[in-house]
Amino acid sequence: MKIDKHLHQLPLTKTNPDFLEQFFGNKEIIPMWVADMEFETAKPIQEAMIERIQDLGFGYEYRPESYFRAMNKWYSSHYDLILQKEEIIFSPSITTSLAFILEAFTDKNDSIILQPPVFMEFRDVIRKVRRKIVKNPLKLEKNRYSIDFKDLEEKAGLEETKAMILCNPHNPVGRVWTPQEIENIVKICKENNVLLISDEIHKDIILFGNTFTSVLQFAGLYENIIVCTSEAKTFNLPGISDSMLIFPDKEKRNILKNAFKKYNLGRTNALTRIALEAAYNEGDNWLKELIFYIEDNVNLILFELERSHSKIRLIKPEGTYQVWLDFREIFDDSKKMFSFVTQNSGIGMNAGHWFGREGALFMRMNIATSRDQVVEAIQKIIKVVSQI
Repeated sequence: MKIDKHLHQLPLTKTNPDFLEQFFGNKEIIPMWVADMEFETAKPIQEAMIERIQDLGFGYEYRPESYFRAMNKWYSSHYDLILQKEEIIFSPSITTSLAFILEAFTDKNDSIILQPPVFMEFRDVIRKVRRKIVKNPLKLEKNRYSIDFKDLEEKAGLEETKAMILCNPHNPVGRVWTPQEIENIVKICKENNVLLISDEIHKDIILFGNTFTSVLQFAGLYENIIVCTSEAKTFNLPGISDSMLIFPDKEKRNILKNAFKKYNLGRTNALTRIALEAAYNEGDNWLKELIFYIEDNVNLILFELERSHSKIRLIKPEGTYQVWLDFREIFDDSKKMFSFVTQNSGIGMNAGHWFGREGALFMRMNIATSRDQVVEAIQKIIKVVSQI
């Protein structure tokens, strides 16, 4: 895979000096935190966008039938799902969708289940719409995370619990939930009339022979589910990509559609539509190469940790292009750990406690970058930690 050496010179969030100074206290940090890639977008996508730009005009656009055919080709071949066009609502982002969903189907001070350590923006959205968080923390046993289903049943059974946000594949711990785990979650939500919202944005990046299962596979069992997804992560398009939510329940879906219409959301633009259609039609080979590359980067980290006999532990990811590093044998203070590792290694990662207190003494590192940079980063981290 060709790595674009100029990405670090683009005005990206991850390289913004103000952000680096704010989060890491150093503008020269090597940024391995924000979840976007340093790989060139697939050539068919680039070529389709260039061709569209050369048309020169940029009037109002719509999604033609060719777009939906390409989408269904992708979802059918990858997930054995046929998406119904009327079940899809397009949105600027998944967090936008979450805010609208929670405001439409829950009331202020209702409780929403989260499974920390989990993507921090879920927590932020819940608080912004003035709902409460009820935690169903993941369990870490034998270096693998699992769901505490007994606790989940208890939390779902609380009178004030109205919704659950599932992250599949899970960010940051990298679990890809099995069909049995997904079915158990759906059954618990059904038994307690809890709206199940599944963030499946990382669904395409599944590693080491694991298999992704969407909650949509269980729509026949329970209609009160919503999938929020996007191909932004898959094809490195977060700067231009739409997201979408898929909602089998017609009555509630119409409520949400009306809420989106109120604020005139859901339109597309020229480059987004073109990029995604090209991705759906011609992105398979690029994605296979990406997955191979990410798996190789994971194995390089494992090799370096084992070779050095480091006390850092890697929670081997089943999906996503991020790794979850465990520093619990080395540090006992999360903030001191974050400061020490960052300032002495020069590598900018996400502090684990940003994902909730359950992530304390962990760090998340984005490995969608060159092998050389991954090896350099983990070697620097191992070296500074070994000095303690």
